[in-house]
Amino acid sequence: MVNTMSKIRSRITIAILCLLNGGIISLAPQSPVAAKEITASTEIDRFRSQGYAGIDQFLKMNAAELAQLRTQSDHPRWQQLNQTLDQICKQRDCDASHLYWYTDLAQAKQAAVDSGKPILSLRLLGNLDQDLSCANSRFFRITLYSHPEIAQLLRDKYILHWQSVRPVPKITIDFGDGRKVQQTITGNSIHYILDKTGQPIDALPGLYAPQAFKRHLNQGAEFVAKYHQLADKDRRAAIDTYHQTQLIRLQANWKQDLDKLGINIPLPKSIRSLSNPPTADEAGGIAISKSAIESPILQLSCAFSQRSNILKQATEDQLWVKLGELHQEDAILAANSRE
Repeated sequence: MVNTMSKIRSRITIAILCLLNGGIISLAPQSPVAAKEITASTEIDRFRSQGYAGIDQFLKMNAAELAQLRTQSDHPRWQQLNQTLDQICKQRDCDASHLYWYTDLAQAKQAAVDSGKPILSLRLLGNLDQDLSCANSRFFRITLYSHPEIAQLLRDKYILHWQSVRPVPKITIDFGDGRKVQQTITGNSIHYILDKTGQPIDALPGLYAPQAFKRHLNQGAEFVAKYHQLADKDRRAAIDTYHQTQLIRLQANWKQDLDKLGINIPLPKSIRSLSNPPTADEAGGIAISKSAIESPILQLSCAFSQRSNILKQATEDQLWVKLGELHQEDAILAANSRE
């Protein structure tokens, strides 16, 4: 009877303490593994809720270990620290970039409103915080986000957001002796520059060289800053003018490169006005990659065929190599990328 009363008093005491601490806690024993997972998840949420301050705090707390283990990628502790950092950042290889990504667009828009910054929204196949996201997004992590100048620019001038469009297709090769190789087989990615309301301003499709990416990010941030100062009624016209200017500049740069190489190829005309969409004939001369499928259906004119041949000459592999040699400085990788 004494033992029973003692147990009852103990349970009542525990219950009172739980209530005083603001909640009722289960008296059932908890698995040590489950307790660790809850603790880790809570810590990640705590760091993540602080944004860049949380990333910086985590890095500062673990600076000594990270510095010591950075060359030991197979070390269990290094992998644990890296995985935790990736979950805080929501980006694989965050140790090389220290970038914070939103995965909820509504939260990103609120952060953009609070900060006055535009949003850089990545749309990809797979997830940016997993190793096997689509090929382009893996290149982004290696060649762009890890570049110190680009990472600092993204931190200073943009709110970062990514969204998975769908799972990335994967293929597995079984060697039959216990070894397997898994790799992605297709997929593309695009960066959208959005204003603070989520309105698309510009788009950077596919992979850019580091310095070219940096230039486009600076241009986009500068335009959005001016765009936000305009009255609502003037914003659409400003976007049209901005894109038309970009098209003219792109074609002028292309022509300039061809002149340097001593190549005379008449390039297709760019769209003169976004308010007046091009005809199917004109669009086919611009979107050459689709013309092979569309031309039999649309029965496009002979003039289109001539422009098609001209553009094919201007985009042959050998010519792209020569053009690329003119811009080698754009493609220099940072030390973080090479590592």
